[in-house]
Amino acid sequence: MEKRISRRELLKAAAVGAAIAGKVVPGRAWATGSQAGSAEPKRSSTIKYINPQVPKVKLPVYEGTRYEAQVPDTLDLAERAALAVNGLTGPTDPEADYEIYWLAALGNNPPYMFHDWNDHVQIKFQEALPLMRLASGSHLNEEVDQRWMEVTQQMQGPDGLLYYPLVGRPWARVGVAAEQFGPLPEGEHYTEPYANGRLLGAIALYYKLTGDERWKTVGQRVVDGLTRHALHQDDYAYFSTGQFGVNQLSDPKVTKENIKPDMNMTFGWITIGLVQFYRVTGYEPALTLSGELARQTRYYGKMFDPGGKFVGLGGHFHGHTHPLLGMLEYGMVAGDWEMIQFARKGYEFAIARMWPTVGYISEFINPQGYQTSETCGVADMVHMAVKLTLAGAGDYWDDVDRWTRNQFAENQLTDTEWAYRMVRELSPNLEFYSLHHIRPEYATLEKVVERSVGGFAGWPSANDWQGCDQMHPGSCMGKNLSIPHCCTGNGTRAIYYVWNNILDYDQGRLRVNLLLNRASLWADVDSHLPYVGRVEIKAKRGCELAVRIPEWVRAQETRCQVQGKERTVSWDGRYALVGRVQPGDVSTLTFPIRERKDRLRIFENDYVFTWKGNDVVHIDPPGRYRPLYQRQKYRQSETQWKKAERFVAQALVDW
Repeated sequence: MEKRISRRELLKAAAVGAAIAGKVVPGRAWATGSQAGSAEPKRSSTIKYINPQVPKVKLPVYEGTRYEAQVPDTLDLAERAALAVNGLTGPTDPEADYEIYWLAALGNNPPYMFHDWNDHVQIKFQEALPLMRLASGSHLNEEVDQRWMEVTQQMQGPDGLLYYPLVGRPWARVGVAAEQFGPLPEGEHYTEPYANGRLLGAIALYYKLTGDERWKTVGQRVVDGLTRHALHQDDYAYFSTGQFGVNQLSDPKVTKENIKPDMNMTFGWITIGLVQFYRVTGYEPALTLSGELARQTRYYGKMFDPGGKFVGLGGHFHGHTHPLLGMLEYGMVAGDWEMIQFARKGYEFAIARMWPTVGYISEFINPQGYQTSETCGVADMVHMAVKLTLAGAGDYWDDVDRWTRNQFAENQLTDTEWAYRMVRELSPNLEFYSLHHIRPEYATLEKVVERSVGGFAGWPSANDWQGCDQMHPGSCMGKNLSIPHCCTGNGTRAIYYVWNNILDYDQGRLRVNLLLNRASLWADVDSHLPYVGRVEIKAKRGCELAVRIPEWVRAQETRCQVQGKERTVSWDGRYALVGRVQPGDVSTLTFPIRERKDRLRIFENDYVFTWKGNDVVHIDPPGRYRPLYQRQKYRQSETQWKKAERFVAQALVDW
């Protein structure tokens, strides 16, 4: 049973924090692969939903095949997806219908995580979780999925919108971002257009994966509710505030020009969910509203100039890139090439204000002094690079490859021992707890670090998962020693965008876009990078094979063998055209790979990066708490191997 802590218990825990941290055995308390953790979910008797009837929910089956294989011990996004399932389902509260604890405070002694109004970032988890199960085949904690989706239907009000309850969720009154979303309405329930829009993505996924028509009906009612609540002028639409009471509509006296940038930013997020629902169901009102919101964000959002330059929002990176993603997703589905090109201009502006060789993005583009990074921004850029490439707006696979292998991959929490080491160095700190303006009964101390594995760093530096020392020298009691799960939601979803597009198969043609490990219905890719310059594609179907070779490789230095026999390749841009291969054929492409060093100045700090190919294998100076790029094994020139369970889903979704 989930343990809630009283003030007295907190004081006691803080007083003996170092001892508590020392007794916890760091280890893998998470499951991967086929390990199942399904159980009948708990259901709160105190939370009062607008719809009290608990619906019957059918979960996706995630059918597929499993087999063991010896694979290169290199970056495997299917394994990262399995960890992400833990990071999405672990920091949840079974006593509150598995609502997430939105922030894990690892810098406290002992670590804790807590509820407040920001728990609504769970909407990102609900979209990401089925994608992570598709990629990994993990069944861990499936009772969480079930209760989440039951609750989604219980939140649907008579007007079609999804309403959060306040009865039984008193923490929802704490930490309200009124300056962005407006004040919390009076009454027992409230709705957020932002949450409704983002949840349309999860609703569409469940409809796609289960075929249950109820999800289509639920989503259509949400779209219709959003359309009624919105104010429509010409071909634009907007909402007058970010939070509404039951039967409350947008104030028609508020014009589109009067909406603040912080509010317009959320419209970009709604746009994506509407597009996703349209893509799956073909429900035209969703596409119409998404276009109206995309145009509002672009032309009246006070976030972009006509050339895509970021303005407003204090230069917050994610605050600009996510609305750009909304425009891009809309443009791709609606065939609006001009909107796609605007998103590309914003992307190019963003690249010029980051460190693109490694994927380091500051939280703000115009900071005063040092700024840590933020996974939300990194994930957005990875997502945008993939989608712009698929849209035909450019070839950005090398951007995807560099950022995924480095800052993005390093931002995911994959181990625990360092956190307990860090905690033992810190004195008990009740002030940090009070800093979050929460009550002890809204928090938990139970296995906080283990339950967070698979989540993503909120504020890393270039060399440390916890970037606080560089932002606040000598004082690590700030926000940077925590996991804000907005970053986990965006980071885990980005895993799927990369993993799903490592290769693509269409009408007998197989293209390998990224040289990363990947099992699929059509072929398995074994990547030896960065030990050696070698990739093997084991065909499962006969096909015409093309393999994209990274830009750091000279085409003339690339060699190809099929079943051990030399084969001359022709070239289409960066793609080596291998030609026809048969089921069972192993195509091996090799090329030289060497170490090189680059010195980068990130704000006032100088770093020396050691590279092999696109992988950073060492950084100097190293970080203090959880140093990044501890990749000594990759500096070897002989591949290390591991035994892995590979899962190949019977059917995937293009997302």
